[in-house]
Amino acid sequence: MDTQISVIGAGGWGTTLANLLAKKGYAVKIWSYEKETVESINLNHINIQFLPGIYLSDNLFAFTDFNDVIPNADIIIFAVPSTFVRNIANQILPFFSQKKEYKLVTVAKGLEYDTFKLMSEVLREILPKNVKIAALSGPNLSSEVAREFPTGTVIASIHEEILPELVAIFQTNYFKPYAIFDERGIEICGAVKNITAIAIGVCDGLKLGDNTKGSIITLGLTEMNRIGKHFGCARKTFFGIAGIGDLIATCSSKLSRNRSYGEKLAQGKTFAQIKIEMHGMVSEGVWAAKSIHHFAQQNNIDLPLTTQIYKVLHENKPMNEAISDLLTLI
Repeated sequence: MDTQISVIGAGGWGTTLANLLAKKGYAVKIWSYEKETVESINLNHINIQFLPGIYLSDNLFAFTDFNDVIPNADIIIFAVPSTFVRNIANQILPFFSQKKEYKLVTVAKGLEYDTFKLMSEVLREILPKNVKIAALSGPNLSSEVAREFPTGTVIASIHEEILPELVAIFQTNYFKPYAIFDERGIEICGAVKNITAIAIGVCDGLKLGDNTKGSIITLGLTEMNRIGKHFGCARKTFFGIAGIGDLIATCSSKLSRNRSYGEKLAQGKTFAQIKIEMHGMVSEGVWAAKSIHHFAQQNNIDLPLTTQIYKVLHENKPMNEAISDLLTLI
């Protein structure tokens, strides 16, 4: 296949998408910061740290130099944690050619803390105009997609003309993308659901039962809608695959890093201990809680669940006090 595809970020999700496309016959290049990950992929066809147990296609090649993956790419998948998006975007900027058009799909989920910009907005601020940006989000647990479990997802962009090509490139007999035009909406969904998942993990860790979790998920969906309304998002987005679909998957699955983080937190483990146990993998909800809480404060948006999670994570509020305060709302 002539289309050149590169992936920036060799975490679990980046590697999964790279492998999905490589198995379709594309020659895919993936960039990783970790040299040991590059060696593992190139020599053993496995990402032992971030996607263990999955054999990777022979069409997938790993690099540590942006010059090897950016200039000749037609489609770039941006799969780095939200806290590193601006830094990595600035690093890759010099490698884009002005003589061609690029399509970049971001799968990073979050709201930048200082600017309160969504990830697509951060990328548009930094990257050249010949890079057309889209976002991909949905109930997409990487290990399930890697094992070819049936999965739906959503691709959205303000550049509507690029969506048909992106849908066709990602689609397989087990991975079904749907195109919508509410880019901001699916990004809000992807950020807020991770906060709710941490709260659900806390419920599991404290064995609070399913009734409590049902109420927490409902509250999380309400807060998703409140933030989305402020951003001018379509309400129907929050009741689709990228909204309630992703919320259910992330809150219910034991494969969810954010749910696991909350569960370990409820067991009394520290941030450092949890990071070690999760093998350095990122729980995006920790940082989303901080940025979304401060955004809500500045814009007078009532987000009680996000507020309590933020206070537990970043102000060391005792968990029993946070739960007691939340119980007055459910």
